[in-house]
Amino acid sequence: MKKVIRLTESDLILLVKRVINESDPKVGTGKKPEGSDRRLYTDENPSDTVSVKFKTKQDVIDTLNKDSFKSKSHARQSQIINLIHQRLRVSLERAKDPEVKKRLRSAFEYIESKKEASKRKTKGMKEGLHDTSWQNDEGDKVTLMDLLNATEDIPVERVSVEELKPYLLTWDGDEEEIIKIDSADLQYPILIFVDNDGEFISIIDGHHRAQKAVRKELKTIKAKVIPINDLPKNIRKVFGHMGRQEEMKEGELTEKCWAGYTQKGMKTMFGKRYPNCVKKTK
Repeated sequence: MKKVIRLTESDLILLVKRVINESDPKVGTGKKPEGSDRRLYTDENPSDTVSVKFKTKQDVIDTLNKDSFKSKSHARQSQIINLIHQRLRVSLERAKDPEVKKRLRSAFEYIESKKEASKRKTKGMKEGLHDTSWQNDEGDKVTLMDLLNATEDIPVERVSVEELKPYLLTWDGDEEEIIKIDSADLQYPILIFVDNDGEFISIIDGHHRAQKAVRKELKTIKAKVIPINDLPKNIRKVFGHMGRQEEMKEGELTEKCWAGYTQKGMKTMFGKRYPNCVKKTK
């Protein structure tokens, strides 16, 4: 006589889960089927999988420099970065050997910076940073997203708000601009162009954030200080007039305000004369 084994509903659920888990693919794309209890970052279709290494910082750098990674969409790249970040975090927590912990911490700090940059890019894409752009007289165009991508590896630092005050655009009495200042997010760094000697050229993005920092009486603000001559050639071409400002005469400088701004007098920055550009009034 055969023995009949009766399974309760909970036993049956556990059995099904075990079968599903045992059939997990060894590699995956980072997607988890809706309603599935399979491991995180697995999928039946691993066609866009990127093999990752993360034992050292150089492993992570090499992974993110792979063509198979760079060819992916931003959303897919974010998944891979989050995966590396998660695995390194767990590995670092479990490591006991001081040398191993040191090696993993270096890799973790690097991928953490990449994760933050990815989050900023995601936010920028949602806010339409492709709509903010600059264009030269020849019609060459650079968007703010282009600039952010080109300066992704430049570290964020804290700069003195007091030293920025002489270079800020002002919108006193302009209620629309005041609202923008109040809603500016100081979590994101302003972008500052400097020349080869590190001398200030311009705040290319972030005047509202800088003005908010002034109004809140902050000592410092997050910034990326960008040597303009280190930018890719196609971007330098658009901002070329800024890079040559120190060689221009005062009469030439008065014609170099951004679109939508007009020159009102001159100002001195680091011993040089520059146009005082203010927003055109309606």
